[in-house]
Amino acid sequence: MSNQAAILKERNAQLTIEERPIPKPGANELLVKNAAFATNPVDWKMQSSGYLIESYPTILGSDIAGTVEAVGSGVTHFKKGDRVTGFADVLVSKNPDNGAFQQYTILKDCAVTKLPRSMSFEEASILPMSVATAAVGVFLALDIPRPPAKHQGGFLVWGASSSVGTAVVQIATSLGYTVYGVCSPRHSAYVKKLGAHETFDYSDPSVVKNITQSLKAANEHAVLAFDTISEHGSAPMCAEVLEAFGGGKLCLTLPYPEDVKKPEGVEVSSTYAARVTTDSQDFGRWLFNEWLEKSLADKTYVPSPAIEKVDGGIQAVQKALDIHKKGLSGKKLVLTV
Repeated sequence: MSNQAAILKERNAQLTIEERPIPKPGANELLVKNAAFATNPVDWKMQSSGYLIESYPTILGSDIAGTVEAVGSGVTHFKKGDRVTGFADVLVSKNPDNGAFQQYTILKDCAVTKLPRSMSFEEASILPMSVATAAVGVFLALDIPRPPAKHQGGFLVWGASSSVGTAVVQIATSLGYTVYGVCSPRHSAYVKKLGAHETFDYSDPSVVKNITQSLKAANEHAVLAFDTISEHGSAPMCAEVLEAFGGGKLCLTLPYPEDVKKPEGVEVSSTYAARVTTDSQDFGRWLFNEWLEKSLADKTYVPSPAIEKVDGGIQAVQKALDIHKKGLSGKKLVLTV
């Protein structure tokens, strides 16, 4: 057996296709034979800037789906032959064996989910990074109690049509919140289908005013916001909405701008997907081994957003990263192995 991989040899280099050894799983790890993987914006940013990369060569990618080939000692929830999706944590491990863009990837068992037979590997491959980022933000950063607790009130999601945004919309809706999504008008219907009560055009100069008026008209008290974009002034606008209701909690995917003062009463935190494999592995096991597995089986959580396939397998990873770099909205790129 061989393990073909898309290798990044140095900062800002084009990916090259090479053969490398098939890795062996350690304790609490699985070896997965990849059937599909998805790309994320962070991938091309890491390639071009060296962000989060400590040494070369390396293998990028965080989202995979495939079949369990082998399990390490201590793994009890999975066995060889299981159809799974999982978060490949090369972002923090710095180990190329944990990168997604190859035929075989090592995953930690705390970030893997069994798939229902009805779900394709392509659909499943878009789940791990977005679900982890959303859930860490909702349950750890915003400190919302896990299900079955039911909550009430308005929950603002900025970038609601992005991969993380659609995940937040689904999770917040399942918790009982009334979700207000900010996105492009062309994605409005889709975001509402996922559970959003109302959507707003992010490019409207009056977007903050419109959100605030809508919340007040519905007698909602917005104390929670999740900004999945965290660029181009989105974080201060989320904070402004919360400030109109006396403050609240705001979760970001990037740091709050240093040159903008945070409003009084607005508590700002950040999310980081890799916490499910580092300081919060017990949470990761609940999220991936329990909650997501059950939610996919009973279809209370669906893969989102829409998939756009890129033909060519591992050899087309560079093409997919180039598409991301040019800009992608409301879709997730998927490649089959």
